[in-house]
Amino acid sequence: MLKWIEIDRRGIKANARAIKRELRPGVKFMAVVKADGYGHGAAEAARAALAGGADQLGVLTAEEGARLREAGVKAPIACLAPSLPEEAGEIVKHRLIPTVDSLPFVKAFARRGSAARPLPCRVDIDLGLRRWGVAPGALPAFAAALARVKAVRPLAFSAHLAYTPQKNLVEAEEKLGRFRALALAARRYWPGLEADAANSSVFCDLPHWQLDMVRIGNLLYGIYPSNYYLKKKGGPPVPGLERPWKFFARIISIKKVRRGESLGYSSEYVAPRDMRVATIPAGYSDGLSMEPRGGGIRVDAGFTYWGTLRGRKAPFIGRPGIIHTLLDVSAIPGAAAGDPVALHSRRTAANARLPRLYK
Repeated sequence: MLKWIEIDRRGIKANARAIKRELRPGVKFMAVVKADGYGHGAAEAARAALAGGADQLGVLTAEEGARLREAGVKAPIACLAPSLPEEAGEIVKHRLIPTVDSLPFVKAFARRGSAARPLPCRVDIDLGLRRWGVAPGALPAFAAALARVKAVRPLAFSAHLAYTPQKNLVEAEEKLGRFRALALAARRYWPGLEADAANSSVFCDLPHWQLDMVRIGNLLYGIYPSNYYLKKKGGPPVPGLERPWKFFARIISIKKVRRGESLGYSSEYVAPRDMRVATIPAGYSDGLSMEPRGGGIRVDAGFTYWGTLRGRKAPFIGRPGIIHTLLDVSAIPGAAAGDPVALHSRRTAANARLPRLYK
């Protein structure tokens, strides 16, 4: 096998446990497994997260939720994006919890429930991201109309902040305060209504806003979305996270290149010294970055990305091709064809055809 991805289910389970330890008493934990579990495999990630203590699962669409049900997952599954009226039947069939922000969907959904057995849903509030959700000013009228539909009952109010770590912290605090006030006001219609607005970034930087539930994706997969807490407190907000996803490709060729020789497409790279150059059969079609984007002949090393070989960095030479990348292995004695190189790649961008090996 020349290239593959290794996924450690125990790592996801351990990360779920680490997140669970940071929750305040009574706070629930939604494990987000959208986008095929951030590239880890939705069903595998879901089972590992549930085994680690997650209370329910979050996906983006009804289609993603249906695939989890077909894989045998029985835990509560929430769809975090609004669904269309024509999806109401599938949502009920697969026992999904939809997010609602429009009355046409509510009416279609309600036709499949009853006052005696109301169907659960979530109401999303638009706090400025402007992708979906009920505008705060329109919420009183929407909530009053929804309350008259007895066949549907909201379980939770949710929101997703347009928060970027360390850039709009004060604005985030203000919006979260407003969101909590809206959720409290809605409880006069639905006593016990839960509120959740903490994704991984909010959970890391604003841990006092856990509210009734947190929705965690990145942290579950060992990805810290912010270093604000690290700088402020001197340690990670969730200690002990593991990295359950690893991408490997084997070296298929090694060549010696003299100083001043050009290599790569358009001869865009000039060797700054004598080098040993290794080729791996993985490129941007597999999810590797196309950086650096700048054109022209390079006369310096200019390394930005790298793989890891025998515990040492093997910097990329120039830009990855569609199915190959050149690496500088000059400083790695013994590097040889067949050696596996660990690579960095955006997990959701990794080629779906790459073999996934579960540990």
